[in-house]
Amino acid sequence: MPAPKGNKFAIGNSGKPKKWQTVEELQSDIDDYFQQCDDNKRMMFVKSMGEEIEVSMPLPYTIEGLAEALDCDRDTLNNYQKQKGYEEYFGTINRAKNKIQRNKVERGLLGIAPASTTIFDLKNNHGYKDKTETDLNVKELPSLQVQVVKPDESK
Repeated sequence: MPAPKGNKFAIGNSGKPKKWQTVEELQSDIDDYFQQCDDNKRMMFVKSMGEEIEVSMPLPYTIEGLAEALDCDRDTLNNYQKQKGYEEYFGTINRAKNKIQRNKVERGLLGIAPASTTIFDLKNNHGYKDKTETDLNVKELPSLQVQVVKPDESK
C-alpha cells in the first residue's frame, strides 16, 4: 500500500528517513571528509637524519572514502544525487563528486597516481570511456589504374 499523500516518506525512498535533514548538514559532513584527507600525516624515517619525522601526505579523494566518512554506501550517495525526492541535495553531491574526479585527474596528470589506476577509476566511477572512431562514409573512391602486362611470348 502506498504512503498517504502528504506523508514525508511518500516520495524519494522506501520509508526510511533521510540521513541529512538539510543540505547544510550534508555539506558540513562532506567538507569534514575533504579536510580529513588534506590533513593526513605519516611518520617517515629519514636515514640521513637517523630519526622519524611527520610528513604531510594528503590522501586521494574517493567516492568510497566519502561514502565511508558519511556512514553510508555508494547507492545512498547516488540516491542523494539523482533520485526523485532528493532534488535539494543534487548539487551538493554533484559538486563533491566533481571535486573527487578533479583530484583523481590531477593526481594522474602529475604522476602522483599510476596512470593505469587513474584510467580504471575514471572509467568505472566517473563515466569516462575509451573511444575509437571509424568513418564509414566514403565520399569518393580513388580511381584505380590497371595496367595489363602481356607475357613475353619469345620464351
